[in-house]
Amino acid sequence: MTRAPDRPAETDHDAEELWEHVEGESPDTATNQQLNLAHKASEKFPELVNRYRSFAGPVAIVSGALMALAGVAVARRIKRGQGAEEILDQITPEEIERAAKVTNRQNRALSMIRRIARRRYGDGADSADADASGDNG
Repeated sequence: MTRAPDRPAETDHDAEELWEHVEGESPDTATNQQLNLAHKASEKFPELVNRYRSFAGPVAIVSGALMALAGVAVARRIKRGQGAEEILDQITPEEIERAAKVTNRQNRALSMIRRIARRRYGDGADSADADASGDNG
């Protein structure tokens, strides 16, 4: 006589039930489209994917850092008014890797805002900015 298994085998139906009750906020359609575009942009460059590969047990997955960088690069291009096809045609691996860096133009804008705040609010804004940014002046 054969012995019955201790635990019944898991079926695909059981796995689907696990994902039905996942709590959290689902992204809206615009965010979903940008995430899909970021995935496509990163898949376009296999050498970049290999560089940012993580290993989760026996499975190799793309690092979340690469998806975040690709998402920022795609979002910047969408903000400039480019379409999905244009972005996929023109995006480069260097642009994706540089997405985390703040441009000089953005630094100038932040410096200008700080100067205006110091003029308007006096020394109180100066010390608050120095505490927040680590600058001495």
